[in-house]
Amino acid sequence: MTQLDFSLGIGAEATYGAPVTVTRFPESDAQLSYEITTVDGKGMRPTKAVKRLLRNSVSKYEGKGSISLDVTTRGFGFLLAAVLGNVQNTMIASSTPPLYQQNHTLRNTDPVPSYTIQELLPTLGGNNTFPHTFTGCVFESLELSAKEGGILEAVLEVVTRAMQTDQAAAAPSYPTSDGLFTFVHGAVRIGSATAPTLPGATALGTWVGVADAVNVRDVTVRVKRNLDGNGWNLGGAGLRSRRPVLGRAEISGSITAEYTDNVLRDAYLQQTPLALQLTFLHDAAVSSGGSATTAALQITIPSLRLKGEVPKSNGGETITQSIEWEAFDNDVAAQPIVISYRTLDTTP
Repeated sequence: MTQLDFSLGIGAEATYGAPVTVTRFPESDAQLSYEITTVDGKGMRPTKAVKRLLRNSVSKYEGKGSISLDVTTRGFGFLLAAVLGNVQNTMIASSTPPLYQQNHTLRNTDPVPSYTIQELLPTLGGNNTFPHTFTGCVFESLELSAKEGGILEAVLEVVTRAMQTDQAAAAPSYPTSDGLFTFVHGAVRIGSATAPTLPGATALGTWVGVADAVNVRDVTVRVKRNLDGNGWNLGGAGLRSRRPVLGRAEISGSITAEYTDNVLRDAYLQQTPLALQLTFLHDAAVSSGGSATTAALQITIPSLRLKGEVPKSNGGETITQSIEWEAFDNDVAAQPIVISYRTLDTTP
């Protein structure tokens, strides 16, 4: 056993904060912390020039952190559902073995789901592995980034209620026949003439009349749920006594594009609403007869506005535009974002 033998497991809780055995094990790196807040009494006392231990008390427990991982063709739907909250799962009958298409959309009703997250941390020297079990974990945000020549990456932010060290370690297990989505598998469409058609139950979204962009170096998509920061109430013994509740979600991101035309510049200057469709089709096909269906991940955003920038000189190098954007509900499309995930997983 070495320092490389770290593992992370996640399980959906039936009751907020009540630990469950973790069942999903993404290949990931996690940075989870647990903070204990203390307070000091204000009273003064002769001969006591230093804070007194008897007047120092715990006032609050809170954990938080991030989980970073490469996006794979299996298992990622579980994490998408943890952040977005709603999922429609349908078998694609034409593929053998069957693929399933998960369409993930924003949940707009409380309560949000909670999870148990367990880290298995190897000690220096490889003598043992100790479990850190975080309960009452709620997923706050998701960031997906596709960068030139790289793997599609995800970062998820979580907040946790409590940390336990007495829970038994769950043995990690991993799916078979899973691959990575990479820059090679990706294509992006950005335009304003017509909005993309949202995905169907077993069909990916389409966009007639808009071609794949050929000048985009990287795309980042962020979904932030803006969960509330309250819930430390009397009777909770310093722990959060309820689940966080949903705030107004933010959908945003960025694009880096080479300066080949003025489409993005003019859309920014005129504040023209655009749409974005980012699609990854894995090159491992699941075939049935003469047809083939591939694992896929597609993000469809019907309405966004650019925040800048205009092109400027780059010292003789290729001119690029690094453009931030924000998505909106345009009152026309049924959803402000849909993330479709085609996978061999039978359930998210």
